[in-house]
Amino acid sequence: MKVKYSLAVALSHNSELFILDEPTSGLDPISRDEILYLFQQLVSDGTRSVLFSTHITSDLDKCADSITYIRNGQLVVSNKSKDEFIACYKLVSGPLENLTDDIKSKLISWRPERQLFTGLVEASKASLIPENVKVSTPDLEDIMVFLERGNGDEESII
Repeated sequence: MKVKYSLAVALSHNSELFILDEPTSGLDPISRDEILYLFQQLVSDGTRSVLFSTHITSDLDKCADSITYIRNGQLVVSNKSKDEFIACYKLVSGPLENLTDDIKSKLISWRPERQLFTGLVEASKASLIPENVKVSTPDLEDIMVFLERGNGDEESII
């Protein structure tokens, strides 16, 4: 309710730019959906913009036009469309026995899952991944998780 009230106050000033910190954090799914729908309606005519920080990647999937990614206070990516940002990376997966040191060296990060592994690679290096490893398109959450995990190996999550 507090978020909706704050948005109503901001809207009453006919602002062109709304800057919000974690506006959907702590909201139930219905309220989150309503807020995201409101954001989409606000920007639909092209005269207003909404800039918000979030850790909820599904919110970005639903309504982000462009991505600015900040990690440890450092700007990693700015002003890329969501599709351009996703296109910069590929998800790789396969049997753990196929995860060679050569493949590991190309990965941004990876994690073991039973007898399988999943990792993230820059799209420009995806052609260097052997055919016995599956290469697919990640979603925003995959990218964020693997970028945050860092270190290029599973030890960074232990």
